[in-house]
Amino acid sequence: MGGYSSRVAELQDQMTRAAEGAPDTVKRALAEGLKRAGRAAEDALSALLDASERASAGNLGTWRKWQDRCATARAEISRAFGDAAKDHLLTPPLQLFWYQALEHEMAFFDSLAKVQTPQLHDDLLVHQDVLNKMLGELWDKWTFLLSKDVAFENDQRQVVQQVAQMAQKIVDDLAPGAVKRLSEGVARATSKSLDKARQLDDKHLGGKGIDLAKFITSLFDIDIPDGIDRDLLDAVQGGSDVYQTQTGHYRALVATYQSLVQAEKGSVLLLFNSTRAEVLTYYDKNDLGKARVLLDQAKGYLSDWASRVATSAQRGEASGFKDKVCAALDTDWKLTEELDGKFRDRFKGIFIQSLGSETIEQLAESYLFSKHLEEVTRRGAASTLKALPGRLQSEVDRAVDQGLRPLDDLVARVPEEVRALARMENQGFKEHVRARLKDRIQTLLPLIIELAEFLEPSNLSRDFSRDELTRGLR
Repeated sequence: MGGYSSRVAELQDQMTRAAEGAPDTVKRALAEGLKRAGRAAEDALSALLDASERASAGNLGTWRKWQDRCATARAEISRAFGDAAKDHLLTPPLQLFWYQALEHEMAFFDSLAKVQTPQLHDDLLVHQDVLNKMLGELWDKWTFLLSKDVAFENDQRQVVQQVAQMAQKIVDDLAPGAVKRLSEGVARATSKSLDKARQLDDKHLGGKGIDLAKFITSLFDIDIPDGIDRDLLDAVQGGSDVYQTQTGHYRALVATYQSLVQAEKGSVLLLFNSTRAEVLTYYDKNDLGKARVLLDQAKGYLSDWASRVATSAQRGEASGFKDKVCAALDTDWKLTEELDGKFRDRFKGIFIQSLGSETIEQLAESYLFSKHLEEVTRRGAASTLKALPGRLQSEVDRAVDQGLRPLDDLVARVPEEVRALARMENQGFKEHVRARLKDRIQTLLPLIIELAEFLEPSNLSRDFSRDELTRGLR
């Protein structure tokens, strides 16, 4: 590390002045002893610097190494001083110099052994290592959380997509199908009444052998035959079953979606929040500012030691040693700064500081799901269902008018004396058919309206909300 030459030169100069008049053999012995002590001090400082430069999270215990090496240096220096003075009679000035020089060397390494710098250096390395490991572990955990979250959200998205498919089916098939089934049912019902009407052939219309008034009254008997009534029921009941099934399907989808949200909240969000709490607690106590304190204290203790050693030459040697150790500290500090910056860049708004909007969106996907719900709304199922009752009633009117038109023709052909009766019975029959159909349609309306309400944008947003997930993040 550049030797201990300044201190050795200082000691040699002091010895020369103190040894004036002493035998040359004494001078040579003491000079050799100072060189040995200087080499021991130099080797010790080199070893201490090497221990600092080699310090790492896997190679801790630097302070113990310093203490052991300082003790070895003190023993070697003491031996060098003792061996040099052995068998020689020292003059009083040499005795004073010799014991004072030894005391200063002992104090130099004794005080250096007590400096906390190496322990603080280890503490800084531990901080760095924990941060480095946490960086990798948290990234793995974040990746795992996102993958698990995506699995939940894919399942939730599939539920919403099923709602969209149901909405499209309502528009494409169910609503038109309800109208078609009703039209076909009316046609079947009216055809049975027409079959009875066709029994009235030209002979009957000619009034031969039949009471026309009685026949017409029977023809338009207001009690619709069971077959006709059953066809009217079938015409609507099919639609009723369909809409009951769709309503039940929607409710089942909502229940499935909400159970998936609870599962996501109880696993992904719970793990995320607990991890975030742990990181915030750690980072609050071990942020870069705390590490900076370790660095400043490590340098401060060493600087204080270097300024307090006994002689100017020792202070020079101590200052050079201090600068080299501080350079090793600065190297590790730079890496700590880089790791901390990388940590903050990667996890800012995720595991440290306030939650970022990007993190909230990644875990809750509120915006993406709002777009999925807009797609459901865009298909227009709610408006289609709301318009359906009016379409059904219009279709009833059209189908009844068309289906019973042959009865109008029949009325026009009956003899004049019973035509008014036939017209009245015909009108009554039509009204009764319409009333029966209207009664059946009324059973459909609550189901249609309920399903239409489900598919309203505000209710879709309520049933497939992401608010609980957003609130669950903290």
